[in-house]
Amino acid sequence: MLALTFGYLLAFAAQSPSQTTQSATLLQRAQSRAEQFATEFPSMACTERLEQLKLGDGSKVQERRDSEFDYLLLVDAAGGDFSVEESRLEKKHLKAPAQPLLSTTGFAVLLMIFLPRFADSYHFEQLEPQVLDGVKWARLSFEHLGTKDSPSVLEVSGRQYPIPWKGIAWLDESTGQVRQIEVDLREPLEDIGLVGLHSLVRYGATGAASPVWLPLSAVIDARTRHQHWRNTHTFMGYRRFSVETESKVTQVKGDTTGKQ
Repeated sequence: MLALTFGYLLAFAAQSPSQTTQSATLLQRAQSRAEQFATEFPSMACTERLEQLKLGDGSKVQERRDSEFDYLLLVDAAGGDFSVEESRLEKKHLKAPAQPLLSTTGFAVLLMIFLPRFADSYHFEQLEPQVLDGVKWARLSFEHLGTKDSPSVLEVSGRQYPIPWKGIAWLDESTGQVRQIEVDLREPLEDIGLVGLHSLVRYGATGAASPVWLPLSAVIDARTRHQHWRNTHTFMGYRRFSVETESKVTQVKGDTTGKQ
């Protein structure tokens, strides 16, 4: 049983960027890397480990569930729209917890807000660089423009609500690769009782021969007026995904009994 389901839906938006000159070059590099990511990530499969927590007062754990999945991203770019869907096959069947836990999907692809088609949905601004894990990274802040459709949606009881994000991305200044992206709600979604939604997603190079930057982890913290959840997704064991088919032609022999 699910209390809430967070999804990521990338619907088409007009491409008419209006950014400051200072951040234009870095944003363009980030857009290029996001397009590369949108092409490369669906060709990869991996193992996803998921820790779901329901927290009480003082962040005391009330319910917990640990799961492991075979994970694959599915992309549909037909008809001018661009949507993503996560495919999960649970490796072990676990007993459902006594209380409903939060289901979170789509946060691994959060950096797709940098796709050029969404440039008109956010205001971007370059910030001062910051050291993260001993490395200096460029930073871009972003905030959803309330007059535009959001590429992210929140699904509650079968209904979808646009998520107005604001956040900061840490990037390699020379390549535009996103190392880390942190988001919060621009304002609470009072009509459905969501007072807080925070996510921290980290990316890194995977593969020794030709490294590809892919999601490493995603932590999501959500609060309503009366409940608090925290989910941690960890992605590992990346491998190229391919579908192989095999055809066999069998010769049909005639009647050999000698009957006419």
